Amino acid sequence: MIRVAIVEDEFGAQETLCRLCERYSKEGGESLNVRTFDNAVTFLTDYKSDFDLVFLDIEMPDLDGMTAAGKLRELDPYVPIVFVTNMQQYAIKGYSVSALDFLVKPVNYVGFSTLMTRVKRVLSAKERKEIVISANGAIRRIPVTRISYIEVARHRLTYHTEEGTLETWGNLNDVESELSGELFSRCNACYLVNLRYVTGIKGDDVILSDGENLRISHLKRKAFVADVAAYLGRRR
Repeated sequence: MIRVAIVEDEFGAQETLCRLCERYSKEGGESLNVRTFDNAVTFLTDYKSDFDLVFLDIEMPDLDGMTAAGKLRELDPYVPIVFVTNMQQYAIKGYSVSALDFLVKPVNYVGFSTLMTRVKRVLSAKERKEIVISANGAIRRIPVTRISYIEVARHRLTYHTEEGTLETWGNLNDVESELSGELFSRCNACYLVNLRYVTGIKGDDVILSDGENLRISHLKRKAFVADVAAYLGRRR
């Protein structure tokens, strides 16, 4: 199932997108769960990262789609955005907010179906495993591939990601259990490391791709070094 948000102030255009989603659900072999919003302010208020795709009208009162997309990126850097517009040249600005694509009104089924084929490819290509955390007063959804490591200090967890750090409360053992089956390993009691970001081991430190060094404890060293060696061996 693909969870879809339609943010469109024109009732007719909103209805058209809903009908296209319904038709695609019947003919495209993929169920679309659709929620509609008639303005961007309502959509962004209490936003939770629970959508797989957002259709966003560019020309809306109060808060236009381009500005709304910028605010959405602050809340959710990963959700695919598709702009819906009357004028194709407006959509070019969408690259500044990493928009996936755009649709020009009036939207027809051929164009919509072609877009959804691309959407499905993008959603399946990115790692579907995600972790959901409550940080900075908001619910955040993070693909595990974007996390370099997680550290804990007095039950305060810090997620180090490619977009910066996020802090929340929790237990690192619980996070490790949640990420079982993923490429993570403990180098000491305080750090859970994504092996994708490991570039080497020097002495008692593991070196990450951003140049950061994390200490390897004596108790965790044997298992951690074995995990790193196994991962690097699979990459050859």
